[in-house]
Amino acid sequence: MSRTVLHSLFLALCTAGVAHAGAVDRPFSLTPEAATKALVAAAPAEEKAFAGGQTLSLRGLFASESIAANLALVNLAKTDNRCTLALATGDGASLAPVISLTLRGGESRPFLDAFEGKVSRLTETRATVSCDRDFSAYALLADADTGRLDVVTPEESLDAGLALPAKVEACPAGAVCFDAPGIVHIPAPPPGAPVGRVAFPAPAGAAKRLRLSIDVTVADWNAKLPRGKHLIYWFVIDKNIDMPGLLYFLGPGRDQAFGRHGIGLTHPKKIKIIKPFKAIVGHTYHVDNDYDMAGNKYTITVTDTTTGQVKVTLSSRPNVKSYTVKTGAKFLVDMGFYPDKEPNEVASYGWKYANVHVEAYK
Repeated sequence: MSRTVLHSLFLALCTAGVAHAGAVDRPFSLTPEAATKALVAAAPAEEKAFAGGQTLSLRGLFASESIAANLALVNLAKTDNRCTLALATGDGASLAPVISLTLRGGESRPFLDAFEGKVSRLTETRATVSCDRDFSAYALLADADTGRLDVVTPEESLDAGLALPAKVEACPAGAVCFDAPGIVHIPAPPPGAPVGRVAFPAPAGAAKRLRLSIDVTVADWNAKLPRGKHLIYWFVIDKNIDMPGLLYFLGPGRDQAFGRHGIGLTHPKKIKIIKPFKAIVGHTYHVDNDYDMAGNKYTITVTDTTTGQVKVTLSSRPNVKSYTVKTGAKFLVDMGFYPDKEPNEVASYGWKYANVHVEAYK
């Protein structure tokens, strides 16, 4: 689709309804599986190939609460391919941490509603992609209000200034890996952002182990309730019911590390793990959340990065032996709480969250 057509679509959406492009009934309400099928069906007849090391752009995307920009990341190589994805506004302002991910040989990975939660009003957006080996990408815009579907094809990127992630660690054998390197969130009071999120397009299929690591630098404890739950991470697959891990730090008056987990369990039924732990203001902690379902063990290891000492280890057992990741699912990692939402969940203003890393094993 040309940018002229997309610009016309943008104006039409701003002023009035647009005509339906075929008999599509509210694509935004489709299940992830159905949305993925629509994305696959929209694949260009001739894939525009980009060589490893090149960068492509999907320009002229649009996103809002009712328009989903569904991306397809395509690995044209026969082996695993490490790729980088940046999401931004049309004029280049970043909308999310730049992420790195592994695509399996020949895989086409959907990233449904890639701008979900990042914009509310109609906004022109774009996606930039680069991979180590041959690759391509395209997008399908799905308007829930009109039923319109529009395909956006890639072009070579002319924006050398877009920040791509620093070199990330090698992906272990047997794993599919995801990274958001560097500082990804520093909570701030409203109108700033108390909560940050990193979203990764998850690979469909059975997973036997899911592993998350993150670095967090502790700033001041919440002034109203220092012993309250300061969120380190909320790690789920799409929503709270399927949670490979969650961790709070509780400050003076409690001094605890408090974990929860559970697949297919409502939050009150999630399994709790609590141990004494005194987090020190100004210290950075590396947290490893290893949800080994096949091995029937779950560990959260908290290490002080300055000394290299393990400060606390929380242990439990997963309640399932494996987990089937559905097509179009996302790994979600949230950091920080909104103020005054729940009595014991408190904002962690000024804390630094960095180097989010996820591994999924078949």
